[in-house]
Amino acid sequence: MRIDLMEILPVTLQRKEPFAIARGSSDIAEIIFVAVHSGRRTGHGCAAPSEVTRENVHSVTNALQFIARALSGVEFERPGSIVDRMDRATQGSPSAKAAVDMAIYDLLAQAAGLPLYAYLGGRLDRLPTDMTIGIMDKEAAVARAQHWVAMGFRALKIKVGREWRSDVKRLKAVREAVGPDIELRVDGNEGYSWADALSFARHAQRFNIAFFEQPVAVGDWEGMRALTESSPIPIMADEMAVTADDVKKLRWSNATRMVNLKLMKHGGIARTIEVNTICESAGYPAMMGCNGEPQLSIAAALHLALATRNVRWLDLDSHFNLQSDPTAGLRFDGGMLLAPSRPGIGIEVTLPT
Repeated sequence: MRIDLMEILPVTLQRKEPFAIARGSSDIAEIIFVAVHSGRRTGHGCAAPSEVTRENVHSVTNALQFIARALSGVEFERPGSIVDRMDRATQGSPSAKAAVDMAIYDLLAQAAGLPLYAYLGGRLDRLPTDMTIGIMDKEAAVARAQHWVAMGFRALKIKVGREWRSDVKRLKAVREAVGPDIELRVDGNEGYSWADALSFARHAQRFNIAFFEQPVAVGDWEGMRALTESSPIPIMADEMAVTADDVKKLRWSNATRMVNLKLMKHGGIARTIEVNTICESAGYPAMMGCNGEPQLSIAAALHLALATRNVRWLDLDSHFNLQSDPTAGLRFDGGMLLAPSRPGIGIEVTLPT
C-alpha cells in the first residue's frame, strides 16, 4: 500500500452548550480532518489539539504539512513504519500524528476487509461509556444527570476542581438524583491543591465514587503520590500520562492507581498501544478517554478499546455535545457504544468543499 495523497482540512465545530472544567470553558471544538488516499481507498482521521497536547490549529496544520511531504509516495504494510517516519519529520505534535495514524489504520483494516476492532484482534463490538457533566451550578448538574440517565447512560463523570466544598455538595445532589446504581466518576483536571483534593476525597467517598481523575497539576508529583497513598477514592492520572516514559515515572513515584489513555495525547493508535503496554506491566488498569472530538476519532478510540483487555472504562462522549458533526455511523444503545461493522473505522465523513 502506498500513500498517494494527503488532504488536510481544519473545521470549527460548535458545541450544543459550553463545556466547563477546572481550567476553563469552551463552546467550540477545533478539529483538523485528514484524508489519506491510497489507490482507490481513502483512510480518514482527525486531530483535536488541546493544552495537554501543547498544540493549536495552526501548529497542527503546519505539522501535518511537514508530515504530508515526508510521507508522499511512501509504501507501507504496517503502521509502525509510518509512525516512525512521522517522528523523524517533526517533533511533538501528538494529535497531528494521531490523525495520520488513524487514517493509516483505517486503510489497513479496509484492505483486510475487517472492522478496525477485529483487525486489532478484538471480538466484542460494544462497550459501555460514561457521560461527562461539566462544572455548572448544582441544579443544572442534577438536571443534566437525570437527562443522561434517562437516555440510557449507566455511568456519569462529574467535573470538579474549583472549590472542593461546593463540588462535594454538587456531587451529593447528583448521587441523590440518580440513585445508587449509576456509577459516578470525578475529574479534577488539575484544579485542586493536594490538600484540597484529599479533603474532597474524604468527604466524597460516601457517594461511592469509582475513581478520582487528575486532581492536581501535572508538575505536582509529590501531591499525586500523597493522594495515591492517602485518598479513599482511587487516583487516576490523565494529563500526567502523555508518553510511555510518563507512565514509568508514575509507577516509580507510586503516583497513581490507573491511567486515562487518549489517542490525541499519545499520538495515535500505535503509540497508545505502547503506552498501554507500560500500563499493563505497571499493573495500571486504563480508561479510554477523549478531548472535544467528533464521531470519527471517538470510533477509532472505541475500536482500540474493544481490542485492549486492559481498558476497563470508556469516557467516549464528546460527540454528543456537537451541534453538527460531519462524521456519522457510531451508535449508542442501552448505555453502550457500538462500533461500526464496515471495514476500517467505518465512519462516514462528509466535509465542506
